[in-house]
Amino acid sequence: MKITCFLNKENNNLDLIRILLACIVILGHTIALNGITPYWTDPVSLFFPVTYSGALAVKLFFFISGLVVTNSHLKNDSFVYFAISRLFRILPALLFLLLITVFLIGPTITNISISEYFSDYNNYKYIIKNIYFKTQYILTGVFNNNLYKDAVNGSLWSLNYEIKCYIALMCTFLLIKNKRTFFFNISFAALFMVSVFPSNFILSRLSNNPEIYYLPISFAYGVFLAINQNKSIMNLPLVLLSFFVYFLFRGHQAEELFLIVAFCNLIIFISSREFILKFKPKYDISYGIYLWGFLIQQIVYFCFGTIYAGLHFIAAVSISITIAYISFIYIEKPSILIGKQILAFYNSKNIKKIKFKSSVF
Repeated sequence: MKITCFLNKENNNLDLIRILLACIVILGHTIALNGITPYWTDPVSLFFPVTYSGALAVKLFFFISGLVVTNSHLKNDSFVYFAISRLFRILPALLFLLLITVFLIGPTITNISISEYFSDYNNYKYIIKNIYFKTQYILTGVFNNNLYKDAVNGSLWSLNYEIKCYIALMCTFLLIKNKRTFFFNISFAALFMVSVFPSNFILSRLSNNPEIYYLPISFAYGVFLAINQNKSIMNLPLVLLSFFVYFLFRGHQAEELFLIVAFCNLIIFISSREFILKFKPKYDISYGIYLWGFLIQQIVYFCFGTIYAGLHFIAAVSISITIAYISFIYIEKPSILIGKQILAFYNSKNIKKIKFKSSVF
């Protein structure tokens, strides 16, 4: 199937894939947040020791984001549309999460007095910094006795890098208005080569966290396929070839990079299968699951301590899906509608200006 056909919403089930990836992120955090228990292991690290479920799922999220967001911009070709649609998709659900965390969950769980908690300015900074994507992890006295003490919600870190990818994409579109395909392909090739270099000596400057090294290339691969959608295809032989290349590079420094590419190709192929298309979810609640998953896992451990990891995972996923559904219906969906109304108003104003100018001349 050509990528241009795949990107027609009726020809893919990326919403389901994103929901599954959000649940896989929770799966990947289970051992760290619940503790090791018998008869439980991370399925991705079992077969691909170079990574684990959560890390791989986040990179696939970035790939899908690059693919879908670039395709959306190519259709609309408006920076205003891009900015407003992204802000109204990301910020309202994030703000809802932060307010509930600070004003409801925090004071309920903290091991200090309520007056001390609310008099600590750092707890209010948790909202301010995270809404600006300057990740703050700690609330005073919250989860201090959990296994993972250093983060109330460790999933928030990736939002900062996703926003940076959006900004980089828009800046690139702005700088190279003409010959986009040529310059994007050159840029992607350069980024890919940099990602293959030993020790990631350039990409490692992004962060000391090695999980961040491959976020830009994951996003960029999605951009690359969207830019070249009229010429690119994805089929079973190409998926098998990409996994064959990965196996050739096992033990190489760039092993994870080729694994990411192989899984990106795999999810395009799988999500376009006819039998997968039959299971399209009514709502894309993946963002809500991702936002709430880590926090819910911390709460599950706070309430029950170390339990069987599978039970911890099932409890966390069930609660996260429920909250994500509520968040989508009452926060995300209305916010997306408001964003569309603002864009419609903006477009109507521009049309009036164009008509006025044409009538003057």
